[in-house]
This record gives sequence, C-alpha cells and structure tokens, in this order.
Amino acid sequence: MYEKREVTARVEKQDSLTEDIRELILETPLAEDAMPGQFVNLYCGDGARLLPRPISVCDVFSGRMKLVYRVVGAGTAELAALKAGDTVRMVGNLGNGYDPRTAFGKDVLVVGGGLGVPPMYYLSRLLHMLGLRGGAESPATLTMVLGYRDEASTFMKLAFTGFGRVVFASDDGSIGMKGTVVDAIRAENISCDVIYACGPLPMLRAVASYAREKSTDEKNIKCYVSLEERMACGIGACLGCVTKTTQPDEHSRVNNARICVEGPVFDAEMIAW
Repeated sequence: MYEKREVTARVEKQDSLTEDIRELILETPLAEDAMPGQFVNLYCGDGARLLPRPISVCDVFSGRMKLVYRVVGAGTAELAALKAGDTVRMVGNLGNGYDPRTAFGKDVLVVGGGLGVPPMYYLSRLLHMLGLRGGAESPATLTMVLGYRDEASTFMKLAFTGFGRVVFASDDGSIGMKGTVVDAIRAENISCDVIYACGPLPMLRAVASYAREKSTDEKNIKCYVSLEERMACGIGACLGCVTKTTQPDEHSRVNNARICVEGPVFDAEMIAW
C-alpha cells in the first residue's frame, strides 16, 4: 500500500449523468492502488477556495480514476467546468476502504443510496471478479440494492447489472419498489452474511439496525458502513469530521473517530448510532 501523495492529474473527459451529477475521468498514478471506499481530495484553482473537495473513488482502470460527484457550490462548479486536457491537483488515496477479505465465502449484500451509489460500483466490480475466480476466496452470492430519490435523480442504473442481482428502490416508486432500501431488502427476502453500505446517515442507521435484527447466535451478520460527512482537511488534522464511537480510538483516547482517517468505512458495531 502506497502512502498518500499529491499529484497533478489530467482530465480525460467529463460527462453529465443528471442535472447536477458529473462523472469525471482522470489520468492519475493514484489509480494504481486505490481501494473501494477510499476517497481523494481535489483542489480548486481559485486561491480563494483553499479547502479541497473530497470525492469518493467510483472506479479505477488502466491508470485512470472515475469520480462521480454532485455540483453543490462554487468549488464543485469549478470542477464541473474542467474539460479534456485540463489538469487538477489532487491528494490520495485517503481513508480506509472496504476489505474484500471479509466477503470470502459469504453471501454478500451491497447497499448504496444516492451519492453512496458510485463508491459501491468499484466494490461490486471487485467482488464480481473474485466470484469469477471461484474457490474459498470468493463471495458465495452478490446482491446489490440501490436507492434513489426518484427517476430524475437516477444515475448509474445499468452499471451494476453485470455483477449479480440488482434491486432498486425509490422514494416515489418511479424506479424499482416504492420505499427505502431496507424496505426493498425485506420485500425481496434477501439473505446475506455480510453487508457493505454507503449513503445518507439515516439509511446507514437503518441498514445497521437491520443487520442486528437479523443476526442470531448461529449467524452474525457483519455490517460495514461508509459514513458521509463534511470534511475540511481530509487528513485528520482539523477534527472536523468526528463521529461518536462505542470504543476509544488510538488518536484521542476517547469515544471519537475521525471519519477521514479511521474511516470512512467502519464496522457498524463501532458507531454510536
């Protein structure tokens, strides 16, 4: 595993997926060792905006990194204006991602909601590749449940279809079943041994609760969640993205953890929901 480092990336292309969602493809050496669930910091060229914009890794391939993000302010609007041939300063790879070894031999459930969908693509693709190899180091089954607000906010809908079973849910029922991702999991009676989830905090809380509810003495369902939080530095110095935990962490010796360093992926049992 490489140390995090600063590089200058070249923009290969950028596309609009919805009115406010962009897909950015960068040529960058950071693609060599990025893991699912990690993120990178992208810096604006405008000196008035000093803080970087943290964006989760959606995928990596052939020395390229795919990032999917929402345009929400002046910083991301500047990123959205990047075009092929432009360069951008970035730091990565940051945070702790998902450990594919926890999926070996297990029935796996991947859950993504909203902007939590893109980072689950890389994880799902990797788990699918492990499954193609067969043997003890492969997931037994792979099911993906993706949640959206409505049809207009849907993106990457077809991207997951080649990896396994895909189930959709939306707030208004315009995509898949009407309801939450947990509603869809219950309705489809999806069985699993391990859950990987990324999305809004209420969704993650509900998924973690579902895992606890379905766990028994004979079958403990492990749940790993990627927490979303506003980050300032992204490297653990500012303590701006602290979450409460059930155990003291090594950095503060209190029941806190920095999402950007100790996370963003946590064992759900570690989070004080």
